[in-house]
Amino acid sequence: MRDLLALAIFWGVWLLVPLLVDGLTMVVSLAGVLVMRWRRRTRRRLQGYWPRVSIIVPVYNSATTLEACLRSIAAQDYPHELLEIWLINNGSHDDSGAVFNRLQAELDVWLGWHSILNQGKAWALNAGIHLARGQYIINLDSDVVLAPEAVRHAIEVMEAEPDLGAATGAIQVLSPPAGATPWQRILAACEFLEYLTAFHVGREHQTLLQSLYTLSGAFSIFRREVLLQTFLYSQETVTEDTDLTFELYERFRDQRIGCISTAIAYVHPIESWGALYAQRVRWQRGQIEVSARHEQLLRRSWWHWRGFSPARILLVDHTLSFPRFAWTLLLPVLVLFGYPLSLLVLVAFVLYGFYVLIDVLWSGVAWLGADAIARRRLQSMWWLPVLMPAYRMVVFWFRFSGFLHAVAEPGVWRVQDPVAQIRSGWHNTLQAGRRLYSLGRRR
Repeated sequence: MRDLLALAIFWGVWLLVPLLVDGLTMVVSLAGVLVMRWRRRTRRRLQGYWPRVSIIVPVYNSATTLEACLRSIAAQDYPHELLEIWLINNGSHDDSGAVFNRLQAELDVWLGWHSILNQGKAWALNAGIHLARGQYIINLDSDVVLAPEAVRHAIEVMEAEPDLGAATGAIQVLSPPAGATPWQRILAACEFLEYLTAFHVGREHQTLLQSLYTLSGAFSIFRREVLLQTFLYSQETVTEDTDLTFELYERFRDQRIGCISTAIAYVHPIESWGALYAQRVRWQRGQIEVSARHEQLLRRSWWHWRGFSPARILLVDHTLSFPRFAWTLLLPVLVLFGYPLSLLVLVAFVLYGFYVLIDVLWSGVAWLGADAIARRRLQSMWWLPVLMPAYRMVVFWFRFSGFLHAVAEPGVWRVQDPVAQIRSGWHNTLQAGRRLYSLGRRR
């Protein structure tokens, strides 16, 4: 009886931690989302007055994606005479300029082109901000496609909520191209559900608690007077969008930051696991870099349940991720301590099933707030929650690698994945061996 009780306590603790952390997070997020959606139904639509909007699109070798981006802007149901689009060329050496010239004569929206030296995305955005004349400024990546009502929905919310100083739109992942491999299709599907739940559940909940962590660099909206009171985008970190978000929190107490989930932008799916690794390493590194740059925010108390506190976010994001770390490394080791393999397999199966249930619930909540296109796509992927726990575990380890990069290596925008590094190292080793062999034969 004593052994049975000890066994129950031991495994109960292991299973209770994810139940409390992830299960409680899901329940609280659900409540927050329901509140936000109730507020959205009571929002009044704009009638008569429409403010001027400036859209800034940084361009760097964007010839293959720029046309779709600009056509999506021209298809907006917002008054076109009140839209201006600034394309900031950041040292492109492809046909991006030719695409602009052709579409400038074809589209019925105002398009402007401005070139700067190749100084990075942050400088391009800052140049566009100084050129912009709109009451609202939208930053948009050149590989993004806007939903037809995205700008109107964003401005309606900003006008209805005068204390909302800046907001991120909702990002959704497009379907993979026709020639995609099965692995690419699986990756794109997992990424689609990850983004859908992140923006239509997680970001809405953060908006309610006034704790949004990042204004997405792919699609964000700012009040002009708020944005111009900051130092704009910085090149001191690999995640300039998060850095600007932190600065807004430091400078303004009377202006909120939130997510407008009805303003939707579509991004292309990640093309490979290596690219996903590079992306998440950069994000994780940027999180640590930006937190270190804003010590004043780190001193904010993390006990308050509402309000932005990087310390609380880092605590949850890093400290409470320990169970995933421990399960991965320690579970196989328990075999050496005499635990039956069948028992460990059963426990792993139960734990994985719990996380599948969490993803099913998250998907259901996201479905309730998603648009018709996302709903249809989600319904066709009813099997996807079964794969999501494995995908999220892989992403966790990618992000853990980003933490190690932040500690040990200088920051760079492009990060090479471990597989590519091993292949490159092996190739360099073979080449060195051939050179040594050739020198030996000459002697």
